[in-house]
Amino acid sequence: MADWRCHGMRKTGLVCLLTLILCFTGSLTAFGRMEGHVFDEAGLYTQEEAADLTSRAEAIGETYGMDVLFLTTTDTQGLEAREYAAQFFLDGDFGYGAEKDGIVFIIDMGGRDAQMVTSGEGIRIFTDYYIDKIWNEVQPILSEGAYYDAMSTFLTDVEYYCGEYQKYLANPEAYQSEYQKEQESRNIVLYVGISLIFALIVAGVSVVFMRKGHNNVKSFTDGRAYLKENGVNFRVNQDSFVTTHTTRKRIIKNEDNNNNSWGGGSSTFSSGGHNFGGGGGKF
Repeated sequence: MADWRCHGMRKTGLVCLLTLILCFTGSLTAFGRMEGHVFDEAGLYTQEEAADLTSRAEAIGETYGMDVLFLTTTDTQGLEAREYAAQFFLDGDFGYGAEKDGIVFIIDMGGRDAQMVTSGEGIRIFTDYYIDKIWNEVQPILSEGAYYDAMSTFLTDVEYYCGEYQKYLANPEAYQSEYQKEQESRNIVLYVGISLIFALIVAGVSVVFMRKGHNNVKSFTDGRAYLKENGVNFRVNQDSFVTTHTTRKRIIKNEDNNNNSWGGGSSTFSSGGHNFGGGGGKF
């Protein structure tokens, strides 16, 4: 009887100990930072693929201080995909530094929706312009069901733009971003187009007036009708160069080096008292 009671007491004590351990572990998950970079609730990646994404995300974090996360799910619990990702980001205490610098790529298989959600420095780096460029590359790959390949492309772009942003910060005046280059190209095309249209209008008006002038002229068969009555007189005009005067005026360049010169503006939304940016769409 005594042995049975001792065994029962040991069993009860073990259960209590395990309960305490589970409670303590749960509190760490709830109130401390969650570890990892790939959270594959929908089961889209193999172990090898998840390990590769994790390794590359860690390297970006160490080099640029950008927390890169991958989240997949089949149920966003009634939230929009971006809201679900933002809440996940906050609950897991992700992001580096005081501003929680980071970017989450969520794939919602339930709604066939994929979103990039940015925070802190991520909002400034991945503006609407660059988010759209990344999405245009990734969306066709997602549509084919090649989820790992899509995330690999996403990581390559993230690393590239983080590196370019560091170059921009180092020397804003000398750096020319993709955004600036595209804006200049558009302006050149616009100016050329306007010039061509203006030239065509001027040419058209000139032709109309010339034709009207020709219609009012009476034609003659005898060449003498085109000569003056008293013959032909020639006049010689001569210009003499006397002096010259040059006026110099300094042209002040626009030295606006705000984030618009990096890549335009960012659309933001708020969740849990924190601002997020990003974008995406259906696939």
